Amino acid sequence: MDATHLHLLVNHLPIVGTFLALPLLLLALLRRADAGALHAATLVLVLAGAGAVVAKETGEDAEEGVEHLVGTDEAALNTHEERAEFATPIAVVTALLALGTVAARAFRPGVTSTVATVVTLASAMGSAGAMAWVGQSGGLIRHIELRDAPPAAPGERLVGERGGDDEDHD
Repeated sequence: MDATHLHLLVNHLPIVGTFLALPLLLLALLRRADAGALHAATLVLVLAGAGAVVAKETGEDAEEGVEHLVGTDEAALNTHEERAEFATPIAVVTALLALGTVAARAFRPGVTSTVATVVTLASAMGSAGAMAWVGQSGGLIRHIELRDAPPAAPGERLVGERGGDDEDHD
């Protein structure tokens, strides 16, 4: 497995993970007596933060693996890299806040742990948005169907499109 493959394997973890953690954190606020939701959210956010770091660290090698391929959008590559540099620290801080929230709940239950949970939830919301922003630009690198493209002219065929009367049918 090379860095490009690893990047493609882990790049969805920070996006999906932060979004999965949001309802768990809400549940942790609503059911303060049950620490299970907070622990689950913390685990997911730590995995999301770690996934963000791995995706960021493998990004440069992944870029080298695709930049020469037909259909790769160089501008999207650059945008994706800049967004990842912005969003990765947010995911890491959110993971650390979640760990701190678990500690606050264990050692200072009550108002302190509730405030910590609210702060973690706010950070997780920011992280989810930032990771979706990174993912959107990553999708534009190779997925031409996501890019703004002019519509085909009437009767014009797209590459690989089949149909029409002028094809040979054997």
